[in-house]
Amino acid sequence: MAVVQERVTRGRFVVAATFVVLFGAALRVLYVATAQAEPPVYGDGVQYMAYAWNLLHNGVFSCSPPGSASIVADGYRGPGYPLLLAAALELGRQDIRVVLDYVCASQVLLGSATVGLTIALARTWLGRGLSLLAGALIACWPHLITFCAAVMSETLFGFLLVSGCLLLVHGVQRAAPRLLALSGLVFGAAYLVNPIVLFFPFLAALAVMRRTHWRHAAVLAACFAIAPAAWSLRDANLPMQYGASRRAIENFVQGSMPLYMRAFNSRWVSPDARRIVDATTAETELMFADPAAGVLEVLGRMRQQPWTYTSWYLLEKPWQLWAWPIVIGSGDIYYPPTRDSPFERIQLLKGMRSAFEWMNPAIFASAMLMMTLVLRRVCFRAPTSVTAGILVLFVVYVTLIHMVFQAEPRYAIPYRPFEVVLALGGMVAVAKCLRGRRHDASPKPGGMDAGQVAA
Repeated sequence: MAVVQERVTRGRFVVAATFVVLFGAALRVLYVATAQAEPPVYGDGVQYMAYAWNLLHNGVFSCSPPGSASIVADGYRGPGYPLLLAAALELGRQDIRVVLDYVCASQVLLGSATVGLTIALARTWLGRGLSLLAGALIACWPHLITFCAAVMSETLFGFLLVSGCLLLVHGVQRAAPRLLALSGLVFGAAYLVNPIVLFFPFLAALAVMRRTHWRHAAVLAACFAIAPAAWSLRDANLPMQYGASRRAIENFVQGSMPLYMRAFNSRWVSPDARRIVDATTAETELMFADPAAGVLEVLGRMRQQPWTYTSWYLLEKPWQLWAWPIVIGSGDIYYPPTRDSPFERIQLLKGMRSAFEWMNPAIFASAMLMMTLVLRRVCFRAPTSVTAGILVLFVVYVTLIHMVFQAEPRYAIPYRPFEVVLALGGMVAVAKCLRGRRHDASPKPGGMDAGQVAA
């Protein structure tokens, strides 16, 4: 009887999860079908499209504008997202409206799949109800919906990150080298979309080594290293100004300027903003010409206002990453300027957007609380959930990386599933504490309930 009841419960969970995924897909379809971006290809999307065009027409990975007299190969961005755009260009036969339809359709599928993957990831740690709630939050998160219609890499990157972490969790829990190998390959694909993930799989491999066997960790690291190694070999002969190091240097210098991002948007109308942007450009060029002198220039600026920069790096940048309104872009939940958005026309969705904006600080605080609890358990060598440990490792990693480079809410869009799952774990831990229950309850097979989440 118990087995039958478990099958019925599991079947209901699958049905509910399917409904959540379909609901998330419906919201994304509604948005891409009705919202109108003007221009449809905006900001960094222009560069991504140039890469895709040059790949198809010139056989060169280059962001040189189409039709340029000289097409110069570069490695400023990774090839992952341009390859998706190149496929859309080929299928759409260069008709920009059809191409954008293919791009939006693929991103709706990827975004909807991310909802299902988030439920599956949460289920490795939390109970069924909380897992469904995690999926529902990701299904309805406004930024994740609007970026399905933007020619930007966040949707693809987020899908690959959640896929890689889910495979990693199952690989550790089952001590399965094949799953760890597949996780490494997926993280390698994520690296080709955004190289910011470069060091995480190696850190994860160290955690795997503590949990299982060093050979399992080696499989994860080796399979991940294939993509970065191959891309680095391709970039080896490129001058610095055309390689990935240029983007890293630019992001470091720009991220060291507290006012840079806000100045960037108003640089054409405000002389003060223009001066900030010009000063940042000058420091970046100095860093290219003489790295040692460039570093001294940045450090000298910081020494003049030590408390300002201490607050900037330790307090403002972490919050700015996980805050709400997009800074470089048209603002709020939009990257390109957008009209006829359902979040403005439909009162229910308008209210939902406002509710998420209101909840965002609480979600951030709850996730930070859960991170503190897990890190405390790790420091005292107490048993810790595999999923919780991996999620905390990932969120700490990306936060630290963005503290060094640039930090703004657009960059956190692919990371929201991890934040949400941790936040739900934190809320359960608070509820458990208020009820006076023990924090170190042993986990049950198949997931954790409210009393088990801290472990």
